[in-house]
Amino acid sequence: MSLRITDVMVRTATFSAGTWLDESRISTPMSPYPAFAERRSSWRGPGSDLVWLYLGTDDPEVFGIGQTRGGTAVEAVVDHLVTLLPRTGTGPAAAAEQLRRAAEPYAAGGGAAMAVSAVELALWDLQARSLGAPLHRLLGGRSGPLPYYVTAPHPDTLAEVDADLLAGARYVKVPMAYGPADGPAHLRDNLDRLAEVRRLVPGHIPLAVDCFMSWDVPYVLRFAAEAAGLGLGWVEEPLARDDLAGHAELRARLGPVGVAAGEHAFGLTEGLALLEGRCVDVLQSDVTWCGGLGVARTLGEVAVRRGVTFAPHNAAMHPWALHLLSALGPNVLAEVLVGAGAPAVVPTVTDVPGAGTDKRAAGFG
Repeated sequence: MSLRITDVMVRTATFSAGTWLDESRISTPMSPYPAFAERRSSWRGPGSDLVWLYLGTDDPEVFGIGQTRGGTAVEAVVDHLVTLLPRTGTGPAAAAEQLRRAAEPYAAGGGAAMAVSAVELALWDLQARSLGAPLHRLLGGRSGPLPYYVTAPHPDTLAEVDADLLAGARYVKVPMAYGPADGPAHLRDNLDRLAEVRRLVPGHIPLAVDCFMSWDVPYVLRFAAEAAGLGLGWVEEPLARDDLAGHAELRARLGPVGVAAGEHAFGLTEGLALLEGRCVDVLQSDVTWCGGLGVARTLGEVAVRRGVTFAPHNAAMHPWALHLLSALGPNVLAEVLVGAGAPAVVPTVTDVPGAGTDKRAAGFG
């Protein structure tokens, strides 16, 4: 990049307040605590807020936009990292490596990876815009629709999903309301929810369940055994993020049911550990959390080579992820989230310059 960065703006914005993501009963790592079991809004708070980054240049038509989560805590890290950012002449990969090294001594981990993601994504967007090219061209991809799966909060919501969108989905996923912390009786409630989804979704489309790191190995095995005949395709984030042995055990014992994880794997090392440990059938790196597009690209390439489906978390709401998916071949999926404030449509990569993030939509214009 020969342009000079002349303007930096960072802002936070509410991500999912008032939606099912915050107000529905979903099994979570906080489920063992009754005060926080009924809804995520009781504990996620501002830590879930979006963090947007705008990098302006001396050409008013060329800018870059990045995004992450983590609210004001991560916003503070982004504010610091951008002061270390070379103002000219450094591409996304080199800049991201420099920022990771700067964060390593005092802030390595999730918050730092998220902050680096925002900066690195903004630099990719800026670089593509400076070339007048769509981001997918820099990555070796192409425009057009992408394979996808649909995530719905509850069976009732499926009645509101466009019939063509549902028919084209490779999977349909629902969150589970209960886990081991709620006692064995509620296992039947989870199975009933899955059975209700099965009645509403064409039989050729497999189903998936999101457990948000709140189940254990015996619970998963029992659930999968009792769900036989319902077309269960994968169990998502069944265990704590660092329980590699448990994930590998599940993958070995679940038979035709796959294991999905990686949404909360921060950094290249954590993502590769899931692949090298044979822990997953579906890798769900989040490009806005894992350290940016470069980390996600490496993980996606390794996953595809190993026959693991690469399905980035929340990809239909992350244009950078869609451009990446277009460059990785057929064994990829974009997640289309229903009822979370964004239109539920077939994810499509376009040929507009950059990643396609609108400055006004991001709150900078």
